[in-house]
Amino acid sequence: MKEAITVTDLNYSYPDGTTALNDVNIVAYEGEKIGIVGPNGAGKTTLFLHLNGTIKCPDSSIRIFGQDIGNMALKERIRKVGIMFQEPDDQLFMPTIFDDVAFGPLNMGLDKNEVQRRVKDTLQRVGLEGFEDRVPHNLSYGQKKRAALAAVLSMEPDILILDEPTANLDPKSRADLMQIINRLNREGVTTIIATHDVNALPELADRIYVLNQEIIAEGSPREIFSDWQLLKRNNLEAPDVFKLFKVLSCFGYNCNELPLSLDESVNELIQTIGNSEDHIHLHMHEHTHNAVKEVMDSYNHHRMNNSD
Repeated sequence: MKEAITVTDLNYSYPDGTTALNDVNIVAYEGEKIGIVGPNGAGKTTLFLHLNGTIKCPDSSIRIFGQDIGNMALKERIRKVGIMFQEPDDQLFMPTIFDDVAFGPLNMGLDKNEVQRRVKDTLQRVGLEGFEDRVPHNLSYGQKKRAALAAVLSMEPDILILDEPTANLDPKSRADLMQIINRLNREGVTTIIATHDVNALPELADRIYVLNQEIIAEGSPREIFSDWQLLKRNNLEAPDVFKLFKVLSCFGYNCNELPLSLDESVNELIQTIGNSEDHIHLHMHEHTHNAVKEVMDSYNHHRMNNSD
């Protein structure tokens, strides 16, 4: 597969000397869904600012489809790599939604008709048809997120980077945005997402990097979330559904691959019940309580003890 982004030996320190990134190496292939997870202060946003050329690091190598980002013109960079920040207000600064979404294409030097086409098509893709004349600060937070995404998509990037896209969204807005992101990926856009929303991550990522100033681990969502020691060391969490089925296994539920999402859990239960004469056997034995406690202690390491 073609490499969409290749990061080699990326090191970066803040002006006060604090290390932000240490010898980071990442590869994202064209059409992949990559997740980046790590504790607060791990360097995720700093990494993203390197990937679109906002921060330049001459001693490291970042290549976009094989081309050194340092040799790419600004218009070419924003055409290849788009980034949506966590706070939509950081990207919505024009009087109307039309102006915000048109800002990028206009600065790319596109003609009026092409700009209008892109604004119309992009707003339709994110479910904001008819919002052209709306004032950004009057929108709901979920609508602002989609408007900010539209402002990025109007430049038709091949790679889309999203920093905490589901943060602070109500359930419907969260589901809508996840659906849009996955649809964009199916259409061929490479997506790279940083998030603390571990319940969304299995649907948004095929492969995950654990970042804590350096790359700690890399693997599939199942590989990463199965390693509770890795999660504990890096203040991370596993999806709730995964933990539930881990507990059920203590009661004798036999599952070769623990589900990571609600859809997977439904399919798992249907298959199990269908193969077990329409019922499931769960039981308790003398070691069940200890087994449950071990699972809870492993995957709820962030929870304070009642005695604290």
